[in-house]
Amino acid sequence: MSTPGGSVWGATPWAGGAAGTGGSSCTVGLKQAILYPALRKAGITLGPQRTPSPAQYQDAIDELNRLIGSFNCDRLNIYTVGLYQYSLTGAKTFTIGIDSSGQTTPDCNGPRPERIERANIIYSVPQIRRPLALVTHQQWSQIVVQDIANTISWALYDDYAYPVSTLYIYPQPVPGYILELYQWQLVPTFVTSDDIVCLPPGYEDAFVLNLAVRLAPHFQRPVDPDVRQQARESLMRIQSINAPKPILDASWGHDGVGDSNNPWFTTTWGR
Repeated sequence: MSTPGGSVWGATPWAGGAAGTGGSSCTVGLKQAILYPALRKAGITLGPQRTPSPAQYQDAIDELNRLIGSFNCDRLNIYTVGLYQYSLTGAKTFTIGIDSSGQTTPDCNGPRPERIERANIIYSVPQIRRPLALVTHQQWSQIVVQDIANTISWALYDDYAYPVSTLYIYPQPVPGYILELYQWQLVPTFVTSDDIVCLPPGYEDAFVLNLAVRLAPHFQRPVDPDVRQQARESLMRIQSINAPKPILDASWGHDGVGDSNNPWFTTTWGR
């Protein structure tokens, strides 16, 4: 997670509480917590306490990172929604993300959103939050007059480019206003077998079992039916906890959102 920066684009993150009992101890390395038990369950490391080769560990890390990438594409695998705040300059567009190549310095000091769940513009003293409509590229392209400065924004578009995406805000806010993003907090990937594992309850089990299912054919081993079933059940457990709880919205207006919170209801976007 990013840390508050010193520039005008500094971000302040928040991502819920600590993991409860049953999660990772946050002191054990990847090799012991996930890789070794997955190689054992896959039938690759046959004897207890036998040491897999460095090549086997590396193959397991690579496969685990691919598995995590797939996990992070599904809302049901996301265990928390992080809150990030960015101080705005009044510009229409600004970049966000982390460019590992160092070729790009994003405007916002924070992670690229995999998906934005909610967004607010914060203004005034005391602070007042106004929800932003999250629009698609098609909706954004229909805004005829896109440059309106020094007002209160009501729409946000993210092009979701990778590794750095561009956020478009409409209309452009007064400099000093704050953009508040609620975005998926992704499961981190791993670099070495000594990286520390820190995950909520159920995630270690899900990664061990599902990694074993992936590794078995990688090493020309059959997948044990019990392991395959346990892998499915482990996913069902974490997804049952992470499933969003629907909230009934009975307010009047377009798409169930009334009054000024829905710009599609209150404006014709310059047409």
